[in-house]
Order: sequence, then structure tokens, then C-alpha cells
Amino acid sequence: MSVLVLSEAQVASVTSTLSASLLTLMIGRTMHAITADAKLGPKETDVVPPIQNPLRIATESGAHKTLYMPSRLTTSQDISLTAVKIVSVPKPSTSIPGLPATTLLFDEQTGKCSAMVNAGELTGIRTAAGSALASQLLAKPDSTYLLCFGTGTQAYHHARLILELFPTIKEAAFVVRAVTHRGTALAHKIKEKFPLVDVSLNLVSDTRGLVKKADIICLCVPSTQPVFDAKDLKIGVHINAIGSYTPSMMEFSPSLISPSESDSIKIPTILVDSRNACLAEAGELIASGILPTSLLELGDVVDIAGARVPNFDEFGLRKEGRSLFKSVGIGGMDVAITSLVAQMATTMGIGTRVEF
Repeated sequence: MSVLVLSEAQVASVTSTLSASLLTLMIGRTMHAITADAKLGPKETDVVPPIQNPLRIATESGAHKTLYMPSRLTTSQDISLTAVKIVSVPKPSTSIPGLPATTLLFDEQTGKCSAMVNAGELTGIRTAAGSALASQLLAKPDSTYLLCFGTGTQAYHHARLILELFPTIKEAAFVVRAVTHRGTALAHKIKEKFPLVDVSLNLVSDTRGLVKKADIICLCVPSTQPVFDAKDLKIGVHINAIGSYTPSMMEFSPSLISPSESDSIKIPTILVDSRNACLAEAGELIASGILPTSLLELGDVVDIAGARVPNFDEFGLRKEGRSLFKSVGIGGMDVAITSLVAQMATTMGIGTRVEF
């Protein structure tokens, strides 16, 4: 049996052809399948669970914390896929840039690896697709100002997908600790793709004024403390928070969602990719003491086709005029995007086949 190997450049060649609409529908169908399966409750012991998303496990070395995310996904077309993604997260003391990641896709009949895919780009795309879908559902359709914290792969794909879905946006601002080559390259790339959008790099000291103007905010930094003051949020803002993924990390103040807070800026019900994963891994949610009943999964609010459910407004996700989507990433998302890219690469004749 041969294994399809896709390098970073080859993955980029494939993903550059994927539209924001296609990606949001893909992630919507995926999240619906995962949530719908969970609602069915315990399975018979002799039945193989169609959806399996164990919590990630990790190992630690001197330079990296390596995360392992196995998953099995059965689609609405009754196609089952199994994969494991491995990501090496550099420690602050590490000078080597980047976030090395690989996804292995398996043939369920033979048990053999069918594809080995560079997942650095895919992690950014699948996460951004979830945020883009949440933005479609919750952000003002006439939004004009996008604010992103960070200049990495996640920030790029969040900006790219949201700007594609919201042609009304005229300004895209990025908050950085310092203006670097990476930040400048990101701004140039976004400007080249969206020439009518005013793109800017802004220092952390400018955060307050930027937050006050933002219609959509994307938090894409692995921070251990809030990156903005919740009091600066305007009515109608939508927030996508994806940078924190451990109990010690947070990008926004827990008070923004805490059930013990009575402040008018509090967001009482939030959207998440996975209730269990976010309650176990997201520092903001853990510190806030938010109740599981105050969390709705993305799969709860889209149908089998990945589209918004008819009774969406009844969920009250914008009851106080602001909304928030929190994502820590789950394995099913990786299975879906890796399978899609592997299929498209095969069709396009991209990649290397290795006998294994």
C-alpha cells in the first residue's frame, strides 16, 4: 500500500483553492455530526462508536510540549475516517520559530496509514473555519472593522476567511507586541488579497482604541492573561477566542462570562466547539466557573448540511448584544480537513506516493 505524503508547500497549493464558503460548510457538517452523536448517549458495547474525540494528551521535552490528538469521524454520508494529529508547541525559551504539526490519516479497512500531511497550515484553516462559521452566525452582517490579535498562521486564516465572508469590512487591524518581518509579511499578504481593505499593524499600547471600534475580534495568541479590557467592547461586537488551550492560559477576562458577575458587559451564553473540551482545557472558562448549561456547541446551531438551524434566535447567543465563540480544537476537525485536502490533492495530482 502506498502513502500519500503532502509537504507544507503542497498543502498550500491545495488549500489556496478552498473558498471560505466551502470551508464553513465542511466544518458545520463536521460539528453537527459530532454533537448529534453525543446526544444519542451511550452506545451498545459491541458497537464501534462512529464519533471518537478523546481529550488530547501531551509529552514534554526541553524545547517543546508535544500534543497528540486522535479522532474518528463518521460523516452524514456514513463515511468513517480515523486520524491522529501531532503538534509540537515551542516553549517560550525556544528560539526556533513555527509550530510543527503532522496529521496521519488511516485506512479503516487495512489499519494502515494512507496519508501523511503537513498540518501546520491545516490547523490554522480548520480553526479559522470554525470561527468564520461562528462569525457568520453571530456577527453583524454589515460589520466594517476586523481586529486580530497575533500575526501567525491562525491570524492570517482568520482574517482571510472573515474578510471573504464579510465584504463590508473596510479595515483590518492586527495587534502586535513589536513590528516584525512576520507581521509585515502578513499585512502585505492580506492587502494583496483584499486591496480595498485598509490593513494596519498596531502595537499593544493602541489596544484600547482598536477594541472600541471593532465589530469582529479574533484572539489568536497563546496568552496567559487577558489581552484587552472587556469594558472597551462595544455593543454588537462578536469575539472569536482560539489562542488559549490549557487551564493556565487566557485571552479574555473570565469576568466576561462568569455567572457570578452582574455587569452589563457579561455574555451569559457562549458558543463553543466542544463543551467538554472547553470546560477541561480553556483557562478562561475554568476560571470563570461558567456552567455547562451556558455553553452551546457549534453543532447545536447548524443542521446536517452545515447551515444555520431555523430556530437559531431562540438560543439567545446575542441576548446582551455581544457574542463569543471559544474554540480549543477537537480531533474531528482535523480528520475532516485532512481528508478533504488529501482527496483534492489526489484529484489535482499533487503530492508524493511512497510505498510503505
